[in-house]
Order: sequence, then structure tokens, then C-alpha cells
Amino acid sequence: MQGYSRLQLIFEGNILEVILNRPEKRNAIDRLMAEELMDVLRYGQQNNDVRVMVLRGRGQTFCAGADLNYMNSQDHTGEKRPAAILARLFHSLYHFPKPLLVIAHGKSMGGALGLIAAADFVLAPEEATFAFSEVKLGLVPATISPYVIKRTGEKNARQLMLLGDSFSAAEAIKAGLVDKTGDPGELEAYKSYLCSHFESNAPQAMMNCKKTIQYIANVKLDDHAIAYTLKVLDDTRKSPEAREGMQAFFEKRKAGWQK
Repeated sequence: MQGYSRLQLIFEGNILEVILNRPEKRNAIDRLMAEELMDVLRYGQQNNDVRVMVLRGRGQTFCAGADLNYMNSQDHTGEKRPAAILARLFHSLYHFPKPLLVIAHGKSMGGALGLIAAADFVLAPEEATFAFSEVKLGLVPATISPYVIKRTGEKNARQLMLLGDSFSAAEAIKAGLVDKTGDPGELEAYKSYLCSHFESNAPQAMMNCKKTIQYIANVKLDDHAIAYTLKVLDDTRKSPEAREGMQAFFEKRKAGWQK
């Protein structure tokens, strides 16, 4: 967790804050940033002290998307080519098992919308702007499309991606891409509000909840889905965490994971 050149990490309490730290390039994602982000995601998943991850950017821009010099490089092929690396990054973000909060200030363009769409909660200042700029360059936002469509729905994705124009935080709210806007102070207060809840919730239950949501969102609602949900409930009810939570409730005390 030391020696990153594209990221800055702040770990306080149970909150791991990850800051994109390439402001001179508007935090554009190159191979090194993508690999460092995936390394942090692995660390956050494996470290029980991490309850929530916050992703934000340094400088004037949250993220300008993929670094075009990197994307146009021909140094690697197959699974090591730039598009494949970024596709794995967005997949890793979407499947990160703990609450993931993104604060998107300034401009967010292209691949930055993949970082945003993969998050559980997205906050943005009122003056923030967004753009699916790929079609302006003769490109297609292909690798981010699964996560954007899940978050915004097909209709909004069509209109935003095909137009390719810049849109406001208020428009991003309407499209479902952003969850809350406000001034920086309001957003920091809301971030603290969210994180305090994440820190007081049962950690394994949150991970199981997120996994269940992602699974059920992608399967047919049939007897198999019912069986899956029953198994999840049966397994969690037997867990030490659930037993502790229920006992704490009846004894009117804090559960063991709460401060």
C-alpha cells in the first residue's frame, strides 16, 4: 500500500479514501493508474478494517477518462492491451464487495463515467459537468457501457452517449448517474453521514447484501432465484455476526462491530 505514483491514500477509522493523483494530466487513466487502482481494490476487499472506500480526484478535474496516449499505444496485445486493462478495472470496481462512494468534482469525461457508474453512491458539486465524449473522437464508450446502462437505464444511456455533449450535475441526477449534488461543504457532510452508517452496519451483512443485489439483478426471477435468496437468508441467520447483532438488539447495546 506504499509507493503509489498515481494515487494518494488516506486511511482513517474504517474509511479508505483513494485520491486520483495525476492532476497535471487531469487524472487521466493510464496503465499505471489502472493497475494501482486494482491493487487498492484487492487490498480493500481483503482488509477487514476497510468498511467503505471513497474515490475522488485531485486538482481541477475528477478524471478526464482514459489517457489517449496510453489507449493508442501498441506495446501490448490480448489481455494486456489498454482496453482490456480498463475493462477489468471497471469490472473490479463494480464487483468491489464493500460500499463504494465516488465524489466527482470538476469535469468527468469518457472513462471517468465508468468509475462513476460502478459506484454505490455518487456525489457531485452543483457546478460539476460530465460528458460521454467518445463519439466526438470517433470512438464508442464500450467498456463502460455495461455499468452505465445498469445505472441509468437504456434510454438515458442512448441519449447521453449518442449526443456526446457536456451535461450538468442536475442533468446527471435526472439520468441516475449522480445521487446528490450540493456545495462542497454539503457534500462533505453527506459523505460523513453515509460513512457513519457504513461503519455502524454489520460489515459481512453489507457485503452479502451487495453480492445478492448484483446476482439477482442479472438472473431470471424463477424458482432458482427464490432458492438463492432463501439460502442467503439461512446462511446469514446462522452467522456469528447475525447472532451478535440480534443479541445486541435484545440486550439494547451496541453490536461488537460498532464503535
